[in-house]
This record gives sequence, structure tokens and C-alpha cells, in this order.
Amino acid sequence: MLLFTFLFTLFAHHPQPQNADSMLIVKQINIVGNKKTKESIILRELDLVIGDSVKKKDLDKRLDLNRRKIVNTNLFVIVEIESIQNTNNQIVINIKLQEQWFLLGYPIFQIIDRNYAEWWQRGADFSRTTYGIDIIHSNFRGRAERINLRLETGFTQRIDFGYRIPYIDKAQKTGAGFSLSYIINKNLAFKSLYDTLFYFKSPSDIIRRRFSGTIYLKKRYGFYDNHTLELRYNNNSIADTIAKLNPDYFLNTQTSQKYFQLSYYFNYDFRDNVAYPLRGKRYELLISKLGILPNDNINQLEISGGYSWYKPITKKLFYGLNLKAKISFPEKQPFYNTRGLGYFQELVRGYELYVVDGNSFFLARNNLKYQLVNTNIHFKFLKIKQFNTVPIGIYPNLFLDYGYVQSFNATENKSKLANRSIYGGGFGIDFVTYYNLVVRFNYAFNDRREKGFVFSIGREF
Repeated sequence: MLLFTFLFTLFAHHPQPQNADSMLIVKQINIVGNKKTKESIILRELDLVIGDSVKKKDLDKRLDLNRRKIVNTNLFVIVEIESIQNTNNQIVINIKLQEQWFLLGYPIFQIIDRNYAEWWQRGADFSRTTYGIDIIHSNFRGRAERINLRLETGFTQRIDFGYRIPYIDKAQKTGAGFSLSYIINKNLAFKSLYDTLFYFKSPSDIIRRRFSGTIYLKKRYGFYDNHTLELRYNNNSIADTIAKLNPDYFLNTQTSQKYFQLSYYFNYDFRDNVAYPLRGKRYELLISKLGILPNDNINQLEISGGYSWYKPITKKLFYGLNLKAKISFPEKQPFYNTRGLGYFQELVRGYELYVVDGNSFFLARNNLKYQLVNTNIHFKFLKIKQFNTVPIGIYPNLFLDYGYVQSFNATENKSKLANRSIYGGGFGIDFVTYYNLVVRFNYAFNDRREKGFVFSIGREF
């Protein structure tokens, strides 16, 4: 009996431990939680299909990359991916989703100044705000089609309508869209002097009208790159008063500006979250020709590019670098079509109160962030699933920025900041929550020894 037991043990088959390089076969992909979103919209983001093989050691990384791509569709509040392996080296991939609320009517209340610091300096005047409603369906027909209607009044009267479809071909790589916009103003910035925008207000008359219509095609060759070709028609007009105050508003005291604009935009986005990235990188290139027909009222070329890099230093400490540059031709340009630093997020932090107009610029922004809080808060008393789970992120941070603007009108505009290096830095805290809302509280300073608190709302630059 002992001999039999010994021989059985010696010759019995013992399963070998699985090698990390062993291949796993995708047997099945299950998707749950997509009550409105078509499965094809989710599957087009995956680089794994049924029948694919993947190395066991690479599986977790591949699943996380696919989760990130689904997150960046901005269709879901929660995205979870897991795999289950059977004894035959086959895996089942389970994708659990919680959809956002797709049809939303956002109330609009926003300042017209470039940022809250400038608005506060101008007296926090509520007449310098716009209000209205922005109606958006971000997943029309469950195909990630986007329809939006924007109605605005106050400082600016505005109506916008747009439609976008992510793909129009069977390969799901070519998308298209169009938009229409009509805007009128009784108050506008007519000139930049001393690195500050000067405004003119009419008590009753409309002093600027703008109409634009745009059509575009998008091409997606891979999971992370997008190519966009856009044709736009612009029809702008101003009152005689504005042309007299600034003959270069449209150049040569013109009161109207009509032109076609052709643009090419390339975007490679390999970030973990488009609203507030902590890992990954991004490349951008924009080439835009303003005036493509002989009778167009402008002839201008703009080329801009950007690079962003995000890297975890430790488990909770993250570094981010943003670089952006622009060049434009010719030297003499209309004030309306000239943009340097100081507009929206294209600014050196610490210089929120200034606008530095010019033909070309370079901007570098550095951020060091610490992940203090990253969690989801569940409100069980709310019955609507799209709102009862609130992601909360809190990130204390340090920042340091550099900028340079080349201007051929610095003397005329009495600019002290153009054609020289400018620096700014500081520290703050960012609050990140659902629907891509990022709120920032910063204490910033610049190389002119100016300092102060700055409040802002918006995505990462």
C-alpha cells in the first residue's frame, strides 16, 4: 500500500503555476448599466474584442486603459471593469456603468470679463454678466450625438445651436457636425491700452453684431487621436463709433468684416481624465487660415501648438507641465482678431488683471498637486442615480508659470508686459466634482510684486 501511494504521488499530474507571459483569450464581454447608450458606442472605445488574446501580465493595465477611454466619453458617472478567468485560460470582461443625466438645462450666469479677478477689480458689477439657459442633450438617440441650444441675455444677447454626431461611417471613425451663432452687444472692449481692455457702452444702440456658421468633419484613426477639418463663415459688424475710437478694430476704419475661415486641428489625448488629469500626455496643433477667398476682408494665418504632461511622483503627489505657443501673420492685424496672453486660461497666473495682446506668444505652466481627498459620496435619499453619487477630489497645489508675448504694436498700445518675460506663481486648492466641474482657490503673485487671491472655475489647461 505504501509503495502504491509513493508511485501515485510520483507520477500524478500536478498543474503548473501560470506564467505571467501566458496568453488569455477574451471569451465574452458583458456590459451592464447602459440603459440608453448603445453598446456600439462603448465597444468602439475598447481595444479588446471577443477572440483577442492578451498576456496575463498586461491584463490589468489594458483594462485600466480601456476604463479611462470610456470615462473620457463623458457619458458615465461611474465606470468599473473587471475580468473573470476560467480554467481554460479564457476570461470574461464585465463592464459596469452608471450613466449621467443626458438631457440637462444649465442655468447660465457668468461674468463677461476674462476672469473673476478682473470682474472684481471693475467693481463686481452685475451688469457685466450674462444669464440664460444652455440646453444640452449629450447622448441623443443613445449614440453619443450632442445637441445644444444656448440662449443668453444681459451684457451680451446670444443664441447658439449646434449638433454633433461621433461617427457617420460603419468603421465608426468619421464624425461630423455643424453650429450656428448670432451675438449682439451694446457694450464691448474696443482697444487694449496699458495691458488693460478699454470698454465702450451704448445706452440703447447695438454697437456690434456677429454671425457665424460652421461645418466640420472629424477623423479618428486611433483611440487617442482626432483630426478635425472645419470651414467657418464669419460676418461681423460694428457701429461707426467703435471704428472712430479704434480705426484698427477691423483695420482701416472698416465697420464690417466678412470672411471664410479654414482650420485643421489635431489632438492626441492620452490622459486619465480630460477635466482634471493626473497621468498621461496630450499634443495639440491648430492651423487656421482667416480669409480664403479673394473678396474676404482679412488675410491672416495662425499656427498654435500645445503639449501637456502629467506624471505621478508618489502615490498621492502629481506633477503637471503645460506648454503652449502661437505664431500669426502678418504683423499688422485687426484688434478683433489679435490675441496674446490673458484670455481665459491662456495666462500667466498672477497676471489675471492684465491682457497682453500680440502676434505670437509662449506659455509654460508648472503644477505640483497633492491628492488630499479622492472619494465618492453617496446620498441615499436621492432617488435619481445620476445625482446620488457625487465624486469629490481635493488637491492642494503649488504652481509656477512663465510667459512671453511678441507684439509689433507694444509702443502704440503702451504695453509694459509685451516683448519681455513675465513670471507668476503661488499656491492654492482645487475642488473636483461631477460633470467635470473644477473650482480653484489660489493665492498668486507675479514678478511685479503684485499678489492676491484668485478664484476660477474651469478644466485643466
